[in-house]
Amino acid sequence: MTRSTHLDIAKAASRQDTPEHKRFRTLLDKIEKARARLAAWQTQLPLFAQAYSAQVAPQRARLQTARREFAFELEALFARVKSRADRETVSTQICDVAGALLDAADPGAPPDEPLKALYNRHAPVDFDTEAEEELASMKAMLESISGVDLGNEPVESQEDLLHRAQAKMAEQAQAHATRPGRKKKAKTASDKRAEEDERRVSQTVREVYRKLASELHPDRVAADTPAAEREARTALMQQANVAYEAGDLLTLLTLQLKTEQIDLAHAAGVAAEQVRHFNRVLGEQLRELEMEIGSREHTFCASYGLMPERRPDPEKLQPLLKQELRELEFALLDLAHTRRLLKGDVAQLKRVLKQWRAAQRDDDFDLPF
Repeated sequence: MTRSTHLDIAKAASRQDTPEHKRFRTLLDKIEKARARLAAWQTQLPLFAQAYSAQVAPQRARLQTARREFAFELEALFARVKSRADRETVSTQICDVAGALLDAADPGAPPDEPLKALYNRHAPVDFDTEAEEELASMKAMLESISGVDLGNEPVESQEDLLHRAQAKMAEQAQAHATRPGRKKKAKTASDKRAEEDERRVSQTVREVYRKLASELHPDRVAADTPAAEREARTALMQQANVAYEAGDLLTLLTLQLKTEQIDLAHAAGVAAEQVRHFNRVLGEQLRELEMEIGSREHTFCASYGLMPERRPDPEKLQPLLKQELRELEFALLDLAHTRRLLKGDVAQLKRVLKQWRAAQRDDDFDLPF
């Protein structure tokens, strides 16, 4: 048996120039690339997570510790400054630093009560009340937009509230769809075509699998077949079983090539309608692969707080790691510089307070560190 790949299929069919055969080759090529990208994500994500835990997490913990120390240093500064304007500036800065730390805390970790108390001493509304008001405002907005009642059960975060809203909307949609006496919507031509395509997909997968099983089943192997070939056929049969369970026509077609049951070098002999049907099946598989890749990319960026300008390449995650380390190092240096300035002479302190006041007045303040 010869070894073939998806790219070999495309090359074998290269003599056919009909639109359907061209699309068949294009789909195979795209699926090959999508599978390679998904495999790269599966390989690289654990490596990135390990490197992040070893290199970035300790630096991030150092920065958070330094910010917490800085928050309490600011309260000592608050006691030193005399003018009302300076005290308001420092008080606002305390709320910004302490509030950011409290917002970023791990939901499963015990609350930082001293830090929360610091925030509450300088904020117009205490931290817990402010969080409750934000949740109530978000709940009212979601109820207004979705038209569902989210109930009065307590929630601990905005994420919990969003999940509840999604669940309630799904329940409402299901109840509406199954309401007694509801007239069943007539099937459109598109619905009928989709059902026919689905039926033919199952039928094609079943037919290809049946041919493979007939060729590869141990009972069909001659008694004098070498042991190595027996093992090879058994391995192919196991792959066919897995592909059949997953409805993976592409793998079944590839296995057919390996057993030399089909030869797409003579693909002109395959009816155009059959090739068109294969294209629909392969197109759906490509969409599923792309959705899985997109989901992994989104989860990766959300998990690590990354906002890359372009889609992250799983083979090039190290530059993202290095960039994150550079930003953390800069933030640590900038914070250390600010802390030194606040301990300097009066002129230095006045300059820093003036810069903070201008940023707060323009409402564009963001922690540089």
